[in-house]
Amino acid sequence: MKEVPLNQSVKLITPRVTALITTVDKGGNVNAAPYSWVAPVSFSPPLVYVGIGGKHKHTYINAKDTGEFVVNIVSEDFGQQAVNCEEQHSPGTNLMEKHGLGAEPSKKVGVPRVRESRSVMECKVKEMVEVDGSDHVLLIGEIVHAESEGGIDDVKPLMHDGGRKFRSVGKETELERGNN
Repeated sequence: MKEVPLNQSVKLITPRVTALITTVDKGGNVNAAPYSWVAPVSFSPPLVYVGIGGKHKHTYINAKDTGEFVVNIVSEDFGQQAVNCEEQHSPGTNLMEKHGLGAEPSKKVGVPRVRESRSVMECKVKEMVEVDGSDHVLLIGEIVHAESEGGIDDVKPLMHDGGRKFRSVGKETELERGNN
């Protein structure tokens, strides 16, 4: 094995699921931003985290102000549109609309979800964790409603390797586990 520079070591945890996180600001304007630092935290209560690249991001500000966000899993068929939502923009600019994505009302939160998403998790902010010296903030949300069109082969989530590289989900492998 070769030594990996420490500032690159987190890239060893790849690929990661790509999600379009939707929030609304105090004025009700929708914000959508793609993230791949998204993962479960707990089964009970059901918690998920999003790693946000700083407190200046609209996602952070909006979630802190309103206490809600939606995790919309990005599928291959709208991946480019979702990734286009990472462009720099002024508050209030609706990047979902600009890039041809639809919004529809959520069931339990006031933040809309992405119509094209086949798997969504509506969340209430549980905690925002700021780690001293870190360049990211952890947004932890409790899932209050979730819907999916099926399993991983139905949803076809877009996985992020890093940078411009994405991939599809590959072959399933079953392994024996002691507790299952």
